[in-house]
Amino acid sequence: MFFNNRKKFNGHVVELLPRFGFDLDEAGVMKTASALDIAWQQKYSHYEAALYVAYLVFAGMLKANEPRAHDVIRCIRSTSSEWVSQGVVRENLASQFSSKADEWIAKQK
Repeated sequence: MFFNNRKKFNGHVVELLPRFGFDLDEAGVMKTASALDIAWQQKYSHYEAALYVAYLVFAGMLKANEPRAHDVIRCIRSTSSEWVSQGVVRENLASQFSSKADEWIAKQK
């Protein structure tokens, strides 16, 4: 039963990734799996886990100076705002993720 729940969780998260402008292949299967281990342990909803993965992918894009990084962060912030208003993502968690991304952006400048 545990593995079925975890498999469903991972599947739901992967289905949400294209909302941010990338897919599992771009995010990296192994990196995503590692991030989902953390999200599962933290008891994130699948929406929160997708947001977590999205911010991590954004961090990698920013570090690699990928031009798409700015489009991705816009998608992340828009989706995050929508999900918070729908109640599927905790506001404090979304705020923490966003603040961390602001730090990464500031360091990049």
